[in-house]
Amino acid sequence: ISDANDDGNDQEQEVALPYDTLLDVCEEVVNLSSVMDELGLGPNGGLMYCMEYIEHNLDHVVDLIQSRVQPTTYLLIDLPGQVELYTHCTCVQNILARLTKDLDLRLCMVNLIDAHYCADASKFISAALLSTTTMLRLELLAVNVLSKIDMISQYGELPYNLEYFTECHELERLVPFLDGVGGIVGGGSSGHGGRNGNEDNDDFDVPSWYDDPEYA
Repeated sequence: ISDANDDGNDQEQEVALPYDTLLDVCEEVVNLSSVMDELGLGPNGGLMYCMEYIEHNLDHVVDLIQSRVQPTTYLLIDLPGQVELYTHCTCVQNILARLTKDLDLRLCMVNLIDAHYCADASKFISAALLSTTTMLRLELLAVNVLSKIDMISQYGELPYNLEYFTECHELERLVPFLDGVGGIVGGGSSGHGGRNGNEDNDDFDVPSWYDDPEYA
């Protein structure tokens, strides 16, 4: 948890984080590396254990935060990206609900999605479904952000322009690009013949909206 108003002069951070922290749970509550070593868990299992540990010790966590926040403090809560934390358990949801109540917070979720998913239809659809699931489970206002957008040109030509992916409407338009059907797939052919990489393939019916100029 970081304080956006922290000038960084209160204490020197032992861990090289890209921001000053109000509370580093890895240093003061539970450490993932130690959990993995002592319990013989992998990264995902270790993270599940850590989040459940935090949930069970929320009184201590809330006390730590309350003792350090100022009236003008703007909190940024940096959470891991492992999907299991949002799809297979309710610990994150319960933690955020408790913080919202005890600290009188107004939370908004910012969900970062790697921009290279736009170059792979199946990955983008999966990311869109995961984002929707996360929004529903956490019950928070949400903003989905394509991260690393400056690197998107490295992943080849996109099936549609960037506006299509930022609007995230009509995902059925990506069906022709799925593996075995579309021309632009993860690691697949980049040909555009017949819009499926094969000029002679008459088995694929091109939908009427396929060449919509809005997303060309």
